[in-house]
Amino acid sequence: MKLPWRRADRARKAWELDPIRGIDAGSEALVVGVLVYRGVSSAEVETPAARLAERLGATVALVGAETGPLHAVEPARSVIAGFDPVSAPPVDYLVVPGGLGWKQVLDDLSLRDWLGATARDARGILAISTGSLLLASVGRLTGKHATGHWLAEDDLAALGAVVETGRTAADDMGRVVTASGVLAAVSTIDELIESAQWSEWLPES
Repeated sequence: MKLPWRRADRARKAWELDPIRGIDAGSEALVVGVLVYRGVSSAEVETPAARLAERLGATVALVGAETGPLHAVEPARSVIAGFDPVSAPPVDYLVVPGGLGWKQVLDDLSLRDWLGATARDARGILAISTGSLLLASVGRLTGKHATGHWLAEDDLAALGAVVETGRTAADDMGRVVTASGVLAAVSTIDELIESAQWSEWLPES
């Protein structure tokens, strides 16, 4: 009887003691902004952000409706939002992860406004799974080739995207990349960085 209890206790402590936090790489570093919310996929927050930070020597800013801890899923962990929409720094690369709680973002006007404005101005954008629906909901995938969670293809099309059935899709000269899941997203990061660094583009109006 003790073994299951110890396993549960270790899992609880791992959730409490190992939160996902932002990274401060200094005032001169590029900024990777990551949208976070209750029920976000922790893997879709941590893995792409860490890869971008490593490749770019970047700061990672986790931006939520308010600052503080959030419960993430898949797997269950704590995510610490270091910024809210008002305090968030300008973002060079934007990551929009999916997760079971994605619909709550639709009801938060300030977070939606931040997402729309940040997606307009960012050098590069990576939306993952149902994160593509969030990006589309603020008008940033209208007329663009995009993919996401396979169960959400009809919703993505209804929001104006040109739906692709592959694991990844890119548009706006490679500046906007969408992916079906975290593994597909990570496989596109080097290409996203290259496109953002070398392609000439103008921010959307």
